[in-house]
Amino acid sequence: MSSKDVTKGEKPTSAKESEPSTLQGESLGSQFLGTLLLALNIAVRVYCGLYMIISDCDETFNYWEPLNLIFRGFGKQTWEYSPAYAIRSYAFLIPYYILTFPLRDYIHLTGAQLPASAFFYYIRVVLLCGFTSFTEFRLFKSAKRNFGSHTANWFLLFSTVSTGMSHAGVALLPSSFAMNWVAWGISHALDAVTLENTLTCVWPSVYAIACFLIAGLVGWPFALALGVPFGMFTASLRFQSPPLVRIVIYCSIFACALCGVLMTLDSFFYSRKMLFVPMNIVLYNVFAGEGEGPEIFGVEPFSYYAKNLFLNFNVISVAGYLGAALNPLLSKNQLKAALGVSLPLFVWSFIFFSQPHKEERFLYPIYPLISLSGSIFASTVFGNAQMLLKSKWLVRFISFSSMVLIAVVSLLRTVNLVENYSAPLKASAVFFNESILNDTTEIQNVCIGREWYHFPTSFFLPDNYRLRFVSSGFDGLLPGDFPEDMTLREAASAFPSGMNSKNIFSPEKLVHFSTCDYFIDNTSPVDTTKGEKQIVSMENGEVIADNAWDVLDCQKIINPAGSHHGLGRLLYIPESLRTVVPNSVEYMDFCVLRRKK
Repeated sequence: MSSKDVTKGEKPTSAKESEPSTLQGESLGSQFLGTLLLALNIAVRVYCGLYMIISDCDETFNYWEPLNLIFRGFGKQTWEYSPAYAIRSYAFLIPYYILTFPLRDYIHLTGAQLPASAFFYYIRVVLLCGFTSFTEFRLFKSAKRNFGSHTANWFLLFSTVSTGMSHAGVALLPSSFAMNWVAWGISHALDAVTLENTLTCVWPSVYAIACFLIAGLVGWPFALALGVPFGMFTASLRFQSPPLVRIVIYCSIFACALCGVLMTLDSFFYSRKMLFVPMNIVLYNVFAGEGEGPEIFGVEPFSYYAKNLFLNFNVISVAGYLGAALNPLLSKNQLKAALGVSLPLFVWSFIFFSQPHKEERFLYPIYPLISLSGSIFASTVFGNAQMLLKSKWLVRFISFSSMVLIAVVSLLRTVNLVENYSAPLKASAVFFNESILNDTTEIQNVCIGREWYHFPTSFFLPDNYRLRFVSSGFDGLLPGDFPEDMTLREAASAFPSGMNSKNIFSPEKLVHFSTCDYFIDNTSPVDTTKGEKQIVSMENGEVIADNAWDVLDCQKIINPAGSHHGLGRLLYIPESLRTVVPNSVEYMDFCVLRRKK
């Protein structure tokens, strides 16, 4: 960390007072690097919005499908959206519908014939990745004010290139939504973490708490835990003082208004009085009955998260957790490092590492904290190294080399995900052209079996195409269909049959294979004992389809049961280097087929 970085947090941290120690002392090189990183951030986020995979089928069926219902009047319905359980919020989805008005207006005014997937990509690029980039920028500016430009640049680098942020920032998930609002909240909390108890701390504190409330109440209730350290600090330090009174009044008004909006919207859609979905989520996950709760979907060891974090952040995750432990001791701004970064990171890690059921998305809310903690640690280490080695240029060379190496490895990992797993997004685009060639208003059944969890979203289906499930080896509860030909409220509030909260298979979610007009499958061998049909296969490197079917499109996807050697499964290896770098990856084809007339 530069000797001109901000010192300990005993003084007010308003922009006016903190800028002299950061911005005025900031070198032209640091300013240029910051600008370059901002440009890189925007480029990476746009790339992810256009090409990043949907890494979790929960995103598809619990969020994209209900959103398709709101947009187009049809979609798949999971048990969580049954009014009997109501543990998913329509209030979370409505803003995404409202904020697509520019695209809807463009289509209305120009008469452009765009596929429904245009809304999918608009939401991903503009609303999801755009908001992620915005909150990263806010936290970057806050880090510059409170820790200095070196720390801020390290943060923006880590956050921009990390694979974890690349797929978390584009995901339509409450945990991703919470991640962004937590990042925005932390940016305000860092300004408010000061021992000075004056009215200047009121609005930064109110903004921070408001962000945590939105993250938890609109997004994911458990994200409220990340605001606890800051809340306790605010309450204890400002106890029985005018600033605390104002903070409590403003935040209470905001919380009540927010809860009122959420209850009004969800009560309307579910046709249930006084429905508070965040409470239902907590009750199901914490106080579920026998045979219910998250554990029925599988349990994982402690090492699952450790491996996952290293894949998503490589050495950034190591620096993040080392920094969480050491930054409060080594950083020049110990109070901000401890309360604003380390404590929330440890609180979340303690809660979720100890849970039997583990999923990658559960760690999304702390991804910005990992990057920020690692950036404070990196700037401190290189700052101290510069003083010890008495060689500014050597330390700068090592620092720059580290930046380049981390960026290259991280971006190669991100591109690898797109290269190996984006087949469902690419292949599903064929349905738009198919609907133009096959000019019919009759319902067309798009069937899928063992690949059901790879289906991207009904936004890729034309208005008269419907996703159907056929028999496969999956023995859990598949989604059903929202009822059609009725109002949105009637469809959302109708009680579906065959739903349960215990993941028990329901045969009524399947259709007979003879009713399928289209079929989605991969080319690997099927298990006929489980009712699977070998409609498409690979022979001598060529895709072969059953005589009753035509292949519309096939895209390569990594074979999870295949033989993989070298780095190809972990990192994207450019073709020019594949003869030099060990890179043996076995693929299969993900295909869309049409039944012959």
